[in-house]
Amino acid sequence: MSLYLIDNATVSVNTVNIKFGRTIKISSLVDENFIVQTNTATPVVVSNPFKDIQTLTNYNQISRTLTLYWNTVLASNTEYVIRIVNLVDSSGLTVPEESITFTSQTNAATPSILQATTETVVNEILIEDKSIRPDIETGYQIIAKNPNFYIESTNPYSGSFYLANDENSGRVTITFSDRPASNFLTSKYFKAQRKKIQRTPSRWENVPAQISLHSWKPDIYVDFPSNDATPVYYEDDKTYFETGYKYRVIVSSEVGI
Repeated sequence: MSLYLIDNATVSVNTVNIKFGRTIKISSLVDENFIVQTNTATPVVVSNPFKDIQTLTNYNQISRTLTLYWNTVLASNTEYVIRIVNLVDSSGLTVPEESITFTSQTNAATPSILQATTETVVNEILIEDKSIRPDIETGYQIIAKNPNFYIESTNPYSGSFYLANDENSGRVTITFSDRPASNFLTSKYFKAQRKKIQRTPSRWENVPAQISLHSWKPDIYVDFPSNDATPVYYEDDKTYFETGYKYRVIVSSEVGI
């Protein structure tokens, strides 16, 4: 079990996904325990930043993942802190405050810590970010060891669900903070998988995706195959994400610049 409250997290324009490193009592997952304020000498607190927490739908007890939905538009190009206070763990002890720092932008929010993943019951794309090295298992504070190389954003964003069958023509774009070296453009470092959604346990299966790099941007393209007898890649009017499956891309901790 992690010693930290936050194991990893993702901030996006629509949601904040937080994976806890320990079991949290559901009764302490209340709105007032998640405070958003500017990261300034004199912080300005954002009023009612998230929609009301509905723990039955917002919190997955198995993965210990909480999804918060933004209820306000943040000021652009401003650094914010999400303070998490007064949470109670399974032993009944109040967990010390921890925080998530990020900078809002016009159309996105840049995460300052690791990407989180969620478990849902519909079509889904997950990006498991293991790009920040070297101690991926030690929790979110490893960002301080390597702050210059990380995943900035993904399209679709990590945790997206209700994907169209032809979403982006089967292409997942992973944008890094810097351009990765071309020798990492293999399924060894970017593994595409899918898993059938059903009541009984199912296994993740590897998908033969194609990996490529933008000519000058720090963008990696992971192209999922169509479900044709002879699969094609990144073509219009094809089915790439089948209903009843969840999808994910695992980024190796070895990826670098």
